[in-house]
Amino acid sequence: MSLAQMRCLLAGFLLVLSACGALPQDPQGTLDRIGKTKQIQIGLVAGTPNVPEVQQLINEIEVRAIAHAQMSKGSAEDLLQRLSTGKVDLVVGAFAKDSPWKTMVAFGPAVRTFGAKKNLIEVKGAMRNGENRWIMLVERASRTVSRDRKDQ
Repeated sequence: MSLAQMRCLLAGFLLVLSACGALPQDPQGTLDRIGKTKQIQIGLVAGTPNVPEVQQLINEIEVRAIAHAQMSKGSAEDLLQRLSTGKVDLVVGAFAKDSPWKTMVAFGPAVRTFGAKKNLIEVKGAMRNGENRWIMLVERASRTVSRDRKDQ
């Protein structure tokens, strides 16, 4: 490889690398807004089992986001609709593993599961698709909670 080719390759690499500096992004600005307001709007699906992992997940997210949760309860349908319009940042509830919502929202890892494989119910968070920085924060918090549960 000639010196000119190596310079071209290096320049191309640096150009690609500089474009990655802003990734991941939140196109709707979820995490930035939470950081400014110090408030996380969380919807809790009515009928979700009263398990300690739900509160542990919310606590872990509050710590990571440096914000306080404002809770509201409702049906999954209503809360997920509010999520899609940005009125709620996170929906926590019990969802079927093969939920039809899985193509419309980003589900975090389950913090608790119930039932048999065929009818598995997972307690987990749902976020708006594309809000990748926020999704990463919630996924990390969920993994911490589920890991802590397994360690007990």
